[in-house]
Amino acid sequence: QKLIQKQRSATELGICTREWHPEIFDDVPQGYRDALESGIDLVDVLANSDALKLLADATKSQPRFCVRVAPKPTLGIGYVLNKNLVMHLTVLSPLQQTMKRLNVGYIETLTIHSDGQGRMHFPFWVYDAVVEAYQKGLCSRIGISHPNADIKTVMQAKQELEKRGATLSCVFVNLSLLEREALQLVQDCRAEGLQVFATNVLGPDELASGRYTAANPTGGEISVPRFTLSQLMPLRPLHQALEDVVKGLRIRAEKPEINTTQVALQWVVSKGASPLCDVTTEANAKAVTACTGEDGNWKLTPDEEAMLDAAADEVAKSRRRW
Repeated sequence: QKLIQKQRSATELGICTREWHPEIFDDVPQGYRDALESGIDLVDVLANSDALKLLADATKSQPRFCVRVAPKPTLGIGYVLNKNLVMHLTVLSPLQQTMKRLNVGYIETLTIHSDGQGRMHFPFWVYDAVVEAYQKGLCSRIGISHPNADIKTVMQAKQELEKRGATLSCVFVNLSLLEREALQLVQDCRAEGLQVFATNVLGPDELASGRYTAANPTGGEISVPRFTLSQLMPLRPLHQALEDVVKGLRIRAEKPEINTTQVALQWVVSKGASPLCDVTTEANAKAVTACTGEDGNWKLTPDEEAMLDAAADEVAKSRRRW
């Protein structure tokens, strides 16, 4: 029980595979291999996604998989069909197909996932199916992922699982310096002993990373700028704050290699969430692996965190006016 509680309350880094597409990549990104070698072994994957083929070909050392299953819609007939059939079609079959393609007999976390609009709600057979997978030993943890989750609906999901003899271990949220709406949910979930995983941690188009700025719109690459000045200028307070924190950290931590992307990731950690990171680009992969081991043995101070929060507040106000 103490180990489970420790797992729930811990923060860690994970790998997000949502942007992996076979038409772009012939093999897993090199950043994936580098991340595994650096000790980051938690891999988040969508059931039956394009990333499965790449992962299956690359999995020599066994990572800890977190599989997000979006229950297939039943078009209103789920309540009249045989429950076991509905459970199989909507949840268990996609999970088993994904595990077969990954060539694994067990995953660490099975997450009920939805990209849908409106209030978070899953039919009773979804909880039945997830708990059946848990009781059969297909997974050891259960999570929830919904863009509109709040603490009330999270606790309702937790109660549904507990009624069936299982427990909720983790919750997934979107969180970055440019998307902070989930901060209260993170605090509420941590208070309930739930681990929180953060996705999209560098913000829309990685604009919260500080890599692309008004002074450096190409991110240091010799290429056509990805963004216009009109897109980047409103973000200057945040980008300047990231640079200021980096300057102070390089001196305080005696690590001249610290960059703004690492600071953006550590801000997520400072809020109590575990970042799930995209490692498809070399820059991101280096930033992620640098946040582990001795190189990553540093944290933001309360003053540095407050500086970033204040800058993010200023950007949010200007964007609303804009």
